Amino acid sequence: MTEHPPPPPQKWYLRWWSVFVWLLTLGPFGFPLLWKSKDFNLFWKWFWTLAITAFTVWLTWGVWKAFQAVLELWKSTGVL
Repeated sequence: MTEHPPPPPQKWYLRWWSVFVWLLTLGPFGFPLLWKSKDFNLFWKWFWTLAITAFTVWLTWGVWKAFQAVLELWKSTGVL
C-alpha cells in the first residue's frame, strides 16, 4: 500500500490573511488570489466577490458625484 505524500503547504500570498489584505487595499484586483486560495469555501468566495464589487461600484459612484459637484462649483464661481 503506497502512501500519498501530504499536499505542499499553500503559498503565503494565497493564505486567508494575505488575500484579505489584497482585497482591502486593491479591491477587485485581489479576486484572482481569492479564487485560487483554498482557505475560502465557495460560499465565502462568492460573498467576498459580491461584497467587494458592490463596495467598488458604490465608491466609484461617490467619486463621480463628488467630481460633478466640484465641477459645478468651479463653473458657478467662474473658474471654468
